[in-house]
Amino acid sequence: MARKRMSKNDRRVQLMDAAARLFARSSYDQVTTAELARAAGVTEPVIYQHFATKLDLYVAVLRRAREMTLEHYAQLEARVPTPLLKLIAVIRAHGNIMRDNEPYFRLHLRALATSEMPRVKQVLRENYLAYNRYFTELIRKAQAQGEVHKAVDAEETAWFIMSQGVMMNLCNQLGLTELQEKGYVDRMLEDALAHIALAEEPLRLLKRAQAAPARA
Repeated sequence: MARKRMSKNDRRVQLMDAAARLFARSSYDQVTTAELARAAGVTEPVIYQHFATKLDLYVAVLRRAREMTLEHYAQLEARVPTPLLKLIAVIRAHGNIMRDNEPYFRLHLRALATSEMPRVKQVLRENYLAYNRYFTELIRKAQAQGEVHKAVDAEETAWFIMSQGVMMNLCNQLGLTELQEKGYVDRMLEDALAHIALAEEPLRLLKRAQAAPARA
């Protein structure tokens, strides 16, 4: 029986996933299109049917890292009721998201070494600015609903949240998982929330909301 032909989109995703694994283990210059083709189980011409150059593929992989991460955030958001609880849920789950998509997060760090390339620098800037907008908007929604102090600078707080994510990503790549294993994220959240949140014990409220059975 003939195997079903991959759709164009599925093939692009397959190529990007294979490329993420290779680029995450080596530098951009060292990875060849021949290696990329072998890793994806295709011929080199197939790569060029979807990406005009190796750089096009590399940039697409970095962009996919952002898209995947925001998709995970959206799925988490749907399970909890308020903006502040959504924010906390995303922060608490970020370690698992990084581990489940490890090649993409490792590559995001590696790509900083090639940020002298204008297109790489641009997509990294776009990624970080998109994450900042995401967290800023959630914080502002929480302020509008009376969950966070109005005086809190939403954008600066979003950058602080992101700095913690970058630090945890770096620790993961170095095998320094002790902080997460010892409950660092929850302690950091409890300390930060004590300064910015109006809702009482939001971390406890989140855990209760997540433990509640889903409605039919």
